[in-house]
Amino acid sequence: MDIDNIKVNLARVLKNQNTLTFVLVIVLIVAIYFVYSGLVNQAVQPVSLPYSTALLKEKTEITNDVISMVKVSGSFLAVSDDGIIQNKGQLMEKYVNIGYQIPPNSFFYKDAVTTLENTNKTGFEDMPDDYTAFSLDVDFDKTYGCSIMPGNYIDIFLKTRIDDKLVYDLFIKSIRVEQVVDKDGNNVFTYTDDDDQPQPKYLRFTVPTEYKELLEMAIMIPEVELYPVPRNAGYSENPENTTLASESLREYIISKTKPIVD
Repeated sequence: MDIDNIKVNLARVLKNQNTLTFVLVIVLIVAIYFVYSGLVNQAVQPVSLPYSTALLKEKTEITNDVISMVKVSGSFLAVSDDGIIQNKGQLMEKYVNIGYQIPPNSFFYKDAVTTLENTNKTGFEDMPDDYTAFSLDVDFDKTYGCSIMPGNYIDIFLKTRIDDKLVYDLFIKSIRVEQVVDKDGNNVFTYTDDDDQPQPKYLRFTVPTEYKELLEMAIMIPEVELYPVPRNAGYSENPENTTLASESLREYIISKTKPIVD
């Protein structure tokens, strides 16, 4: 075969606009076909995912006997993959994260799974050196129907009587809630539908040590009540520093308590 003739014929084809367009359309159709076929095969190709066969509460070890596998289509995973763990091996020697529970027949999500070391954290490990933990005694109503959650920023109002007049005023503002627990110290947000209504007993948070001492003195005064007050989402998303809101309330508390003299 004459190479020069092939080159001449190819050059003529390429110079013909109609022929060139036809060739490009054929190439494009073939390319689309292979891409589409690959996507379809990927979508219908079954994928095996681990799921929980039992209710797993926070700090529970995820063991082999509570894990089963189910096949789902690739298209499901593409739509629903917002942190689903796809490999059973990733669950070995792992635990349910604090503040989470995994219902039966539910997939395992990365945020809900952690290590044993992390389940032993209290939330107070990273507080500043000049801060101290405090537990505020509450109930279902004081938490607005258990609507105050860990991570929320709240204010604390103080209610009392001064000179026979009722006083209800902002005391300390912008406090981050670390835990909401029942009388046994269990996280109330891990209750299931089969459990009784959550009964919050304590809000746990950290405040500057000076304010913690004021709070401790306040709860010893019989006529004083402290109320946590939640704010909107923006208050928690853009928190301010924890500050004392009322100097007069500080003076009132100090006046009602007797300092220990060395």
